[in-house]
Amino acid sequence: MGRIVAVTNLKGGIGKTTTVVNISAGLALKGARVLLVDVDAQGNLAMALGVSPRRTLYEALVDGARAADCRTPARHNLDLIAADATLLTAQPTIARRPDWPRVLEQILRPLRSEYDFIFVDCGGSLTVLNLNALHAASDVIVPTTVEPFAVRGLEMLVVQLSRVKGSASSLRAIVPTLFDARTRQSVELLEQLRERYGSLVTAPIRINVRLSESSAQGKTIYEYDPRSRGAADYAQLVERLSDLWGFAPPAPAQPVAPAPASSARPTPREDPSVAPPPAPPPPTSATPPTVAPHQEAVVTGAGGLLSLTCPHCGGPLRRATVACYRVVYCDHCRYRRQELAGGVRR
Repeated sequence: MGRIVAVTNLKGGIGKTTTVVNISAGLALKGARVLLVDVDAQGNLAMALGVSPRRTLYEALVDGARAADCRTPARHNLDLIAADATLLTAQPTIARRPDWPRVLEQILRPLRSEYDFIFVDCGGSLTVLNLNALHAASDVIVPTTVEPFAVRGLEMLVVQLSRVKGSASSLRAIVPTLFDARTRQSVELLEQLRERYGSLVTAPIRINVRLSESSAQGKTIYEYDPRSRGAADYAQLVERLSDLWGFAPPAPAQPVAPAPASSARPTPREDPSVAPPPAPPPPTSATPPTVAPHQEAVVTGAGGLLSLTCPHCGGPLRRATVACYRVVYCDHCRYRRQELAGGVRR
């Protein structure tokens, strides 16, 4: 059964939709089957992916349509159940139902076996549908800007999450977005987040104009500018979440060698009148020894090799590769180095 991941925060304008699009697109590039569900009446997911849906979530919630029939293909391995302004009228209808907290969970249940991940993009408040998303979610991701009001909103969300689900154990990651290392306030607030929430806080998504430009163009950051800082940061986040959820890319299918064509005439080896071929000569001292397998090294953009040991703490380095963008990082001391296939970082 696929995971249902709610991406939410009580504050708007913090990069929730951008985070949903680029995490899901990264997982789809790795081979995961991903469904996006938009429960925000603004319908930003469809615009960010550049698709024009024919049917929306309203039809599944109110009109009784099957959720499977309301899907719109967005990319390879990536589907969307879109939203629009009709959700504003759907919420009062849902609120009158005795099972109102579980309506979204019920319509998504038949789809869980078809996908590895179902991401729900929530709005910036605790609406009926956002509460439905929290009830349905097996995992919760919270993007937050590194600003005083956003950090305060994060504290309130954790309290509400505990009330809705009985505990905050479903909180999987806190993603600092729009991070600017040049400002002292951002650096100090990021350290406060890490002190309070520990390993739940991921490496920050640095402020990058390419991210907003890609959404305006209806493209993922990997399509719009795979060499940008935004692509590197989201590639690292995708790799971390893949490890957290134990997702491994499916193995490519091995080609099957065709069976030899049958023939009534025996081959030379089968014909007893033909002498068998001579055996290969025994190895001599001149025969090169078999090369033992070695640990994979990281090839840099300049063609050199990068050590797998962190230069700061001596711990093991990890690598992430999404859309031909390479990033090497250390989970222990936050060291990070980006390597491009070509060109300059923007």
